[in-house]
Amino acid sequence: MGRSSVLEDRLSDKKRQYRKFTPQQKLELVMASWRGEKSIAELCREHDISESLLRRWREQVLDAGMERFAAGEQRTEATELRRKVAQLERALGRKTYELEVAGELLRGWE
Repeated sequence: MGRSSVLEDRLSDKKRQYRKFTPQQKLELVMASWRGEKSIAELCREHDISESLLRRWREQVLDAGMERFAAGEQRTEATELRRKVAQLERALGRKTYELEVAGELLRGWE
């Protein structure tokens, strides 16, 4: 048995255990980091996570917030477009009705 197989055995024995954080837990840590009551390093030490992980969560929260705001603007634009379409449909309906009435009057003159 060579040296590399001993090293492989040691590495395979120490399988990394990953913890799962709920979205609520992630958000609480991100909000705590923004409040500034403790430094990012202190928060990470307390919760046994890496600073890069907390910084990634902070970026994800900001990205999600930007997407939410953008979606709100799109909804506003869509609402405005639906209102405009409804207005144009009403105008088209009025003009169609006027043409029908005019056609009836012209047929009555013949």
